[in-house]
Amino acid sequence: MIRLIDQANRLRYRDTFDRLSRFRHDIFVKECRWTDFDLDGEREGDSYDDEHALYGVSLAEDDRVVGCLRLYPSILPHMLAETFAYLVEGPVPQQSDIVELSRLAIARDKRDGRTYYEMFAGLQELCLQEDYVGATAVIRAYRMPVVQGAGITVHPLGLPRDVDGEKLIAVMYEINEASLERVRAAGGLTGSVLEHKMPVEDIVRRRA
Repeated sequence: MIRLIDQANRLRYRDTFDRLSRFRHDIFVKECRWTDFDLDGEREGDSYDDEHALYGVSLAEDDRVVGCLRLYPSILPHMLAETFAYLVEGPVPQQSDIVELSRLAIARDKRDGRTYYEMFAGLQELCLQEDYVGATAVIRAYRMPVVQGAGITVHPLGLPRDVDGEKLIAVMYEINEASLERVRAAGGLTGSVLEHKMPVEDIVRRRA
C-alpha cells in the first residue's frame, strides 16, 4: 500500500511523514552517505521538501515504511534544473504536465521483491491521477535496463556522466496506461497499489 502525503494532509499523517524522514535518513545519509542532507542525525531532507512536494510512502502490513518517492512540479525551480541541468542535452523539460521524480528508495530487504514493482506501479498511478505524461529523474546509469525490465519506457535526456564517482544519467519516464499495465504484469500486481482512504477534501485541495 502506498500512502499519498502532500501539504493538505501532512498534519494528519505527521507520524507517517516523520517515519518517512527517518527512512530517508537510513537510505540516503547512512547508506548513500549524502551527509549534506542530514537534518538532525535521524531525519533527512532538502529544500524541495516544501509545500509543493507530493510523497508516495510504501507501507508494509506492520505499518513499517519500506519505500518512498517524491514528486515535484517541473514548472518550479527543481533539482534537475538547478543542480543537474548539465546532464540534459538542450533545455530541461519544464511543463505543467511533467513532474520531477526524486528520493525514490526501497528498503534493503525489499529490493528484490514485490515492493520494487509496487513503487513503479504507484508512480504510474499517481502521475496518471495527477494528469502527468512524464516524470524526469536522475538515476544511476546501470539502472536503465532494470527500470526498462520492470515495464517502464525510459528516454535518456543526455549522456551518462561521472558524478562523485558514480555514472549518472538524466531520464524521462513515460507515464501512460500501457506502462502501468506492463509494470503490473511484470510484478504480478492486480488492482491499485495506492491507499484509497484519503478524504475527498484532500483530493479536491490537491487538484485545485
